Amino acid sequence: MNRLQDEELVVLCLQGKREAFEELVKRYERQIYSLAYRLTNNYHDAVDLTQEVFLHLYQVLDKFDGDRKFFPWMYRIATNVCYNALKKKPKEATSLDNVIEFVSDQDSQPEDKYESKEIRETVHKAITELPENFRIPMVLRYLEDLSYKQISAAMDLPVSTIETRLYRGRIMLQKKLGRILERRAKSGVSRG
Repeated sequence: MNRLQDEELVVLCLQGKREAFEELVKRYERQIYSLAYRLTNNYHDAVDLTQEVFLHLYQVLDKFDGDRKFFPWMYRIATNVCYNALKKKPKEATSLDNVIEFVSDQDSQPEDKYESKEIRETVHKAITELPENFRIPMVLRYLEDLSYKQISAAMDLPVSTIETRLYRGRIMLQKKLGRILERRAKSGVSRG
């Protein structure tokens, strides 16, 4: 089964071959989990969403157009399932203070090797605090490394809308990170 193309596995799934769907899950569960985790920043929510994505995928598999590639279709479904789940979930009160506190706690380790990890974690945290309509394109572009066209297909939005959301998302992110970096610079000066 592992040598078959995705599209061939879909045909087998539709013929009732359970192991064909298991192969699709095995191929893509890490990517779907990664997407869900980057959108939720929560292990348990990401695991639940990953399962929800594959359950939904199984239910709509008969709608797959065999003349197209499977991965973009599946990724679009995954993005939509995650997005819909995030819309239903009550908003948590996460503030910029949490990000600043996180970064401040990390300042106690002056070694350079921790600097890049700290920055990545800070940026990731700041992205997760963006409003959903900006967060999802930012995650898909900068954390999942999808092209504008792939994001457009995954979110079923025009490329121009994706460009606008990414532009505005970057501005919001720069403001958030600017405050964090400003505070870090001030705390670094006072220690010196």
